[in-house]
Amino acid sequence: MSAPLILAIESATSCVGCALGTVDGVLAATHTVQARRHAESLAPQIQSVLAEAGRNVRDIELVAVDVGPGLYTGLRVGITTARAMAHTLGVPMVAVTSLEAVAWQAGADVTVAIDARRGEVFHETFTAGVGSGPAVGPPLDAVAPGRTVVGDGAEVYESQMLESGAMVDHAVTGYPVPESILALAAGRAHEACDPVGIQPLYLRAPDAVAKFGTA
Repeated sequence: MSAPLILAIESATSCVGCALGTVDGVLAATHTVQARRHAESLAPQIQSVLAEAGRNVRDIELVAVDVGPGLYTGLRVGITTARAMAHTLGVPMVAVTSLEAVAWQAGADVTVAIDARRGEVFHETFTAGVGSGPAVGPPLDAVAPGRTVVGDGAEVYESQMLESGAMVDHAVTGYPVPESILALAAGRAHEACDPVGIQPLYLRAPDAVAKFGTA
């Protein structure tokens, strides 16, 4: 049996994009880094990678998506798009977290800190590829003396982290990219599930709820 063709979607952070490929590698990928306009960007990007790879949307056999944690609006855009495509195509889905993706990009034992705004970071520590579990809190909750921290949250709160004795690695891309979502999904295709089983990992209420008490 040939390896399934995977469409990987990333929109949990300021990075929005997608990648097309299999367990054997990436056929095409694109992304942009912007604070907004995820909804306007994603559909053309999907069309672009399909055209670059010379594939038809009906060739897609598995849809992968970053389920967060991350920006509320971006998560909704990515997950809604991924679910709709999987449902229309009649194919299963795989969930990947933004923290797993950045850790995979680091390729080493690290703590990942993604900017959660409100003076907080989403964070998780990975040892030998195994995560401690995602959490959200003040930047110093994510660090330990001598630990290497990666992610855009580490960059935003670098001075605090350095003062605590942690090390910030700028060589690792600070946000998850679609190629990482694809690579991780390819390794867990056996975990694929029905689109209704894919849920966002928010970790906290959206900004509007926190500020005004309403959704």
